[in-house]
Order: sequence, then C-alpha cells, then structure tokens
Amino acid sequence: MLSNRGGVNIDYVIGYEMESRLFKEYKPMLLKLLMATDIELTTRGIIDKNTGTDATAIIENNVYGISLRFRNGDYNSFTLNRHISDKYSEVHKWLKERNTTIKPAYYVQIADAKDYYKMIRINIDAFANHLRYLIEYNKLESHYNTRLKAYEFKLKDLNDTAGVFYTTINKSIYRI
Repeated sequence: MLSNRGGVNIDYVIGYEMESRLFKEYKPMLLKLLMATDIELTTRGIIDKNTGTDATAIIENNVYGISLRFRNGDYNSFTLNRHISDKYSEVHKWLKERNTTIKPAYYVQIADAKDYYKMIRINIDAFANHLRYLIEYNKLESHYNTRLKAYEFKLKDLNDTAGVFYTTINKSIYRI
C-alpha cells in the first residue's frame, strides 16, 4: 500500500492528522464560506475514500458533500489529483453525473499565507462543464503538472468560469 499519492504529497496519516486539526481551526471560516449551519468531517470513511467527500455540510437545510484542501501558502491555484488515465483521478470523480450516487457538491480550499487567507469555493457540477469543454477540445493536458501529479488550475485563468469563487481575507481584520 502506498503511503501517499506521489508527487509532493505528504503521507496519508500525517495528512489526516493535519486535516483534522485545520478543520477544527478553520470551521468558522468554512461555515461562512459555504453559508452553512453545520459541517463535519467524514475523513477516512467510505465516502471520503471512494468519492473524495471530506466533509458534509448543512446548507439551506440540505446536506451537501464537501471536498476540502488546506494549504500552507497561496499558490493562486487549485489541483485535481492523478492523471485522467488513472481510474481514481479526481477529474473522473468531478465528471460523474449527480444522481443517486454520492459525490461532493463543493470544493473548498483555504490557504494560509503570511498576511491573509485565500479562500476558494467551487461548485463541482458547474466546474465539471468546464472540464468537459477542456477534454472535448484537447485542452485538459495543458493543465497537468507532472511534478504535482495533478491538474493545476490557475485562478487568473478562471475569472469567467461558472461555479468558481475566490477571495482573500486580511488576517489583521479577520480572526478565526
């Protein structure tokens, strides 16, 4: 069994411990970003392992799956792990039709930069349409970062992409 997904990823066990600690620390920020009344981790359960759903949140009295990423710096991007040729690629998970199967509805990334937090919220179904466009016109591979073993999407290229929201919050005015 692999200890991580490759690239520059950290070991799974360390990653789970960090995710749990940062989830608790950032929970107030996550609730505001999602406009949710509650959120809880599903880490290491079958939903997480099979669909990439790290948490569930109550938004307008409905339960939604959330894919979480916490970064220790602002790279002005987000990534989807594994190449599309891998059946466990996050691209495949995001392209899955939403019907009776479980998949996350939102991707949320919080990056802790020196003086600010960068928060990204992506509606996965809306972004899946963008992924389909990239695949159809052979543009997806231009986003693949071999060092990261992931597709990297730069925020500056997504300003007009449906479902993508990001903002920065100055640490001096926002305390978690």
